[in-house]
Amino acid sequence: MRKIVFILAYLFSLIPAFSQDLNCKVIIIDQQISLTDKRIFRTLEQVLTEFMNNTKWSLDKIQTSERIECTIQIILTNYDLQTHHFTGTAQIQSVRPIYASSYNTVLFNFNDENWEFDYTEFQRLDFNENNYSSNLTSLFGFYAYFILGLDYDSYGMLGGTTYFTKAQSVVSNAQQSGLAGWQPFEKSMRSRYNLIDNITSERFRPFREVYYKYHRQGLDIMIKNPEDARKNIYTCLEMMQKIFKIAPNTVLPQVFFEAKSDELVNIFKGATASEKPKVVALLYEINITNSTKYDKIKN
Repeated sequence: MRKIVFILAYLFSLIPAFSQDLNCKVIIIDQQISLTDKRIFRTLEQVLTEFMNNTKWSLDKIQTSERIECTIQIILTNYDLQTHHFTGTAQIQSVRPIYASSYNTVLFNFNDENWEFDYTEFQRLDFNENNYSSNLTSLFGFYAYFILGLDYDSYGMLGGTTYFTKAQSVVSNAQQSGLAGWQPFEKSMRSRYNLIDNITSERFRPFREVYYKYHRQGLDIMIKNPEDARKNIYTCLEMMQKIFKIAPNTVLPQVFFEAKSDELVNIFKGATASEKPKVVALLYEINITNSTKYDKIKN
């Protein structure tokens, strides 16, 4: 018996001891669906949560405490009981802890307007970044890699390149589905294609530099030196201004401010009286959509 225990211990030691990368919660909002038995939606929530959390997405060994907190909320608008086809939208959000604090900053907060897939209860979910298996796993695989890319960019300059490349591969393979969100030249710029096309373009490299400087040279030193942190974050806003002037109608500036607008208000409420008008004027220029929020900085 003792010999068997030793053999089993040896065999388990050969298995790579990699922990997973995400702590993702999948929520399905089904109020618009007229269905008596909604068990399939609860099953799907569990299956997708396990798929995201039990898949090894990154190349690194991640400690449990380092897993990226994220949420994918699917708002269903239609479910066909015969074909098992789901349609709706999804809100994807990820957060990142800030050094020496209990505060989590929003890294990514995006509304995907084209969310559709087929799923039969107890269906196996297969995923390979290099091959298209289903729209369901491609959707979740794409956002897993995109979330990782932004997270790695926030810790190291251009640190997320590997994961953006993987996300780009998912998009390329999913184009064969013909479904919206994966294709170039769609009506809406808020597509997965545009997200990855922009962020992997050399033209938008400053956007990725902003993600690093904003977090590592801004938020991560806020507790220790709030004045320097605000100055560095203001420099990031000036970089965003240059991006805005080059490409005002692209998706990346929207992604940034959808994640950061409330946080920017809180950061610059603590600025000096001479700094506040300057930062409010800059924010008005590059993110007029949230101008009402930015008015609060003046108070």
